[in-house]
Amino acid sequence: MKPVIGIALTLLLATIAPAMAQSSEASAFLNGETNACPGCALTGADLSDRNLSGVDLSGADLSGAFFFQSDLSEANLKGANLEAADFTAAKLSNADLTDARLDNTVFFRSTLSGASLAGAKGESVNFRRAILTNAHLDGASLRFAQFEDARFGGVKATNADFSGASFRQLNMQRVDFSGSTIEGADFTASNLESGILRGANLAHSDLFGARLIAADLTDANLSGTRLVSANLRDAITDGTNWQDALMPDGSYHRP
Repeated sequence: MKPVIGIALTLLLATIAPAMAQSSEASAFLNGETNACPGCALTGADLSDRNLSGVDLSGADLSGAFFFQSDLSEANLKGANLEAADFTAAKLSNADLTDARLDNTVFFRSTLSGASLAGAKGESVNFRRAILTNAHLDGASLRFAQFEDARFGGVKATNADFSGASFRQLNMQRVDFSGSTIEGADFTASNLESGILRGANLAHSDLFGARLIAADLTDANLSGTRLVSANLRDAITDGTNWQDALMPDGSYHRP
């Protein structure tokens, strides 16, 4: 009987010990005693107004956490669960959010210049008034994201999915959307000058008044788009699909 009890206790300790260690690590992080807490469970934690530059929270569960005005420059958030987390006015310059989960995450007025969101996935992410200059969003899936009044110049977002997203009135010069799916998106009055949209799918998107001067639209799908008052001067349109698009002059394109 004693050997059986011993085995049971050993198994119990083997189960509890890692959880206790992680809890201790999380407590140390929350108390500011360490700048690393990879894989920690910090759901709903209030980390506002903290200097977290260079922090390692890779793989951590930060769903519902608050980072209001915190400095997370060069932070490692790779693979972290950031669903419904609030990064309002936070600094995330050059941070690594690769493969992060971002459903309903708020980046309102946050700084993400040079940050990597490659492979990140989430719907209805709030990037309003955020600074994303030169950020990397390759392979990201950010359907129905809101980018109104954000800074988007020089963003690299190849083979990504921005279906239903709002890019109204953005300065998006030199953006690279090559191979991306951006169906039903809103680009009203946006500046896409010198943008690269090679092979991108913008079917049924709204490009009313958009500036597409010298944009590369090679093999892009613009079927069913609204291009009324758009400026396509010097745009590269080899292989572009204009089927049923409402053209700048107000006429429908028919093959």
